[in-house]
Amino acid sequence: MMKVMLDYKLLEACAGVIRHGSFEKAARDLGLTQSAMSQRVKLLEDRLGQPVIIRSKPIAATAAGQRLLQHYQRVRLLEQELQDNLPELKGGGAAFGNIALAVNADSLATWFVDVPKRLFEELNLLVDLTVQDETLTVDEVQSGTVLAAISTRAEPIQGCKVMALGMMRYIMVVSPGFAQRFFADGVTPDALRACPAVHFSRHDELQNQFFKQFFGLEPGEFPAHTVPSSQGFVTVAEQGIAYAVVEEHQAQDALAQGRLIRPCPHVIERPLFWHHWNMDSVLLRRVNDIVRDEARRFLPQISGGISGRI
Repeated sequence: MMKVMLDYKLLEACAGVIRHGSFEKAARDLGLTQSAMSQRVKLLEDRLGQPVIIRSKPIAATAAGQRLLQHYQRVRLLEQELQDNLPELKGGGAAFGNIALAVNADSLATWFVDVPKRLFEELNLLVDLTVQDETLTVDEVQSGTVLAAISTRAEPIQGCKVMALGMMRYIMVVSPGFAQRFFADGVTPDALRACPAVHFSRHDELQNQFFKQFFGLEPGEFPAHTVPSSQGFVTVAEQGIAYAVVEEHQAQDALAQGRLIRPCPHVIERPLFWHHWNMDSVLLRRVNDIVRDEARRFLPQISGGISGRI
């Protein structure tokens, strides 16, 4: 079999199309025409003798495309590490590295907020964040789209390591006026059925867990706004048009100032873990350290051990 040498300009084009899910967006990102992007991906496929992307909407990677994307991400990380050790390789002007990570919206709105700042200031990295539900972020790692991700999964996925970050605590909050209007006799299943909640999406697993666990309500048994924003949850609750289940840090100022109250004492605790590729990289270890340090500043530790922890 003929050995195929990888052309990294073609590989860069392939990775860009997979990352953005679009030839047009990838072309804009790389400063190329859409036609040039298409030609590069087609040439790579011709050389490999198999497709690397599925031309759907959005575009998806084939199994071969996923492996190429993983390889490209690793090479980019190692190149950045080499430039840090040999600054003369950077040439003139600013030369920033890139790192793709997947986070959940609640973390991004709270304890993770300073991570991009530290990655830029300390490691010269530009951050490409994918915001996804914490039960789904490991899919981004497995596909090669990101190097690391926050997840609720404790077990390491294939080819990765995992470390415990801490516990996120979720509480129910409402405005005082909302509580007086709808919860005058306490928070009961009947009261919850008669007033609106707020969902992050139509399949808000955490919200559904909270009301199933503590009030026996199934999804669809109570009316709800849909607001796909963690901060939007707090705003909607403060406006007095819904009750919300939010991460406690998000509501602490409003609770302290009396704009929100807790109508019931129930709490859901959700452990978070950091999944990252298992590769020998000083730069990736420093990224992991920054994420761990920020998590420990805010989140209670998870009790018990975790296999694969670094």
